[in-house]
Amino acid sequence: MRLALSSRSFARALESGTLTQLEWIDVCCAEPAIDGADFAREHFPRRDDDYLAQIKKLCVDRRLTIAGMNSAARFGGGGVDAQAGEMCATLDEAALIGAPLVRFSCAAVDGPAGVVWGELIRGLKFVSEHAKRVNVTLALAPLSGTLVADEAAAKRALKECDSAWLRLAIPAAVAWETHARDAVVMTSAPRGDDLAAALRFRGFVSLEDESGTLDAARLRRWAETFYAPGIE
Repeated sequence: MRLALSSRSFARALESGTLTQLEWIDVCCAEPAIDGADFAREHFPRRDDDYLAQIKKLCVDRRLTIAGMNSAARFGGGGVDAQAGEMCATLDEAALIGAPLVRFSCAAVDGPAGVVWGELIRGLKFVSEHAKRVNVTLALAPLSGTLVADEAAAKRALKECDSAWLRLAIPAAVAWETHARDAVVMTSAPRGDDLAAALRFRGFVSLEDESGTLDAARLRRWAETFYAPGIE
């Protein structure tokens, strides 16, 4: 297991402008327990080639691995063609900064279930082909209330898409631990996760506080729990 930090943990500061994305990278580096950065696409102030190159170079200079990018845009549920275009753009940006994967979740059901599911698989096959071309893996994160909300739906989506470039992103929870070998990244919230599952995971565990209010002091205490469970 290696620890990455999701920029969503600092969303409030990034969105208010009290913390820039470049400063956030320095926050990651300041915590010795953090090995990687997990970039939320919505936190990029620019996405031109020059800025993306600057991000990649700063991570190299700070000796920080880019663990991945994640997208808040929900995939499927209507308008798949437009969503696929946006996902392909995200994959291109991930390739430019050297991110090995793009993490995303599906949308809620919007229309007849069979039709919506068929459109989801069509879209997943299309973006998986683009993922192969740019050598960036797609990491599907199951999410309650969406087309892929549970174990059965995740298995079905991966089987029907049938692409080596579509893998799982799973939560640090016992319910999903049996799928760890199929996952390329794991996410962990500040509370309620099974640390043993995370500690047995071979890969990056991305620390993601959905409140977006993490600060450097809380980050340090949080990260330490993964190496010394029981610390508060």
